Amino acid sequence: MMRNKTIIVSLISIIMLTSCGKSESVHIEAEDNNFKENVVTDNNQQEDVQEEVVEDNATKSFKDYFYADEDNEYTYKVIEFLDEDVSEVSVEIKKLDEYDNGNVYAVNIEYVDCPGRYYWGTSDRFNIGTFYVTEESIYVLFDRTDTPTEEDFIESGNIICSQDMEQNVDGQLTRITNDGDTCTCLLSNTLTESGFYSEYEWTKGKGLTYFRSGYGAEGEPIEIKMQNE
Repeated sequence: MMRNKTIIVSLISIIMLTSCGKSESVHIEAEDNNFKENVVTDNNQQEDVQEEVVEDNATKSFKDYFYADEDNEYTYKVIEFLDEDVSEVSVEIKKLDEYDNGNVYAVNIEYVDCPGRYYWGTSDRFNIGTFYVTEESIYVLFDRTDTPTEEDFIESGNIICSQDMEQNVDGQLTRITNDGDTCTCLLSNTLTESGFYSEYEWTKGKGLTYFRSGYGAEGEPIEIKMQNE
């Protein structure tokens, strides 16, 4: 009789252990499946983000970063303007021509002649630039009294609004960075500490919202910011 009880107890123990083992195996398998599902979800989310970034870059038009109103004047708050005691200046935008891939504009500060206006006595600093505005980028040429051709801009111009880039050609540094709806370009002469520089800040849907130029030692600075940007 005692032997039968011992056998029964042993069988019950074996059954319980087997059940526990199966339960633990099922639990581990479930956790493993959940982990795999989470990994797949995370990977899909990362792929979605990457696809969104690629799509944004592919569809981004830098025409949207130029002034919305053509042939217009904008008022800029003066932060520094040579040695002049002035609180604001006007900036005139004038459309010069239309090409298949974009339009050409002249952008000039409207202000009376004053000391410091001319760089090396010849380059007019009130002339912010002659711009060629395309979907992929905005080009600039300086000191042009004529209307440059598309080839002029591509061969001799500086790109000042585009995807991020940095290059240094014969001491002329161009650095472009994008942050949200703002594209900033720095042009500077790196050959000397007192080299001339200019900085352009473009804002999508508004145009050139900030501009400054001067010398490396902060000599004769021009620094203006669009009002009500």
